[in-house]
Amino acid sequence: MKKWITGALLVAWMVVIFLFSAQDSTDSSATSQSVSYQVASFQNRVFGLDKTEEQLMSQAESMQLIIRKGAHISEYALLAVLFWLHLGCYPLGKKRVFWLALCLTACYAASDELHQLFVPGRACRLADVCIDTAGGLLGILIASCFCQFWERKAARADEIPY
Repeated sequence: MKKWITGALLVAWMVVIFLFSAQDSTDSSATSQSVSYQVASFQNRVFGLDKTEEQLMSQAESMQLIIRKGAHISEYALLAVLFWLHLGCYPLGKKRVFWLALCLTACYAASDELHQLFVPGRACRLADVCIDTAGGLLGILIASCFCQFWERKAARADEIPY
């Protein structure tokens, strides 16, 4: 059952990434601009900065690159974790699962960039493949550290005090 659930989540997330990449440059920019503006507005409210609409738009524009690359990192971190969880359902060994999940993430990132060659206004960038792969590595490292922590905690709980 775990194979089916992790497999379904993995495929669903791959479709989400594909759909984001299928957006033309206008729609993609509008999405990242909207997110950047929401972050700037949230910061303005939380810190009581009383920025004008023009200042918020300027801040949102300056944050757009960071927001876009942060989205790349986070979406591929999740993809790698889903690969890692799904591959963990098979008797491959921890190291093999780690490297295979990372390689599959890098391959999907490369194929996604190639896909963007066929989308109006989008481009294929090696730098984005590297950023996506780095996000995948980060995701797997965080997930594996989290699992090791819980495994150690469970092992200590199972110890019988003398």
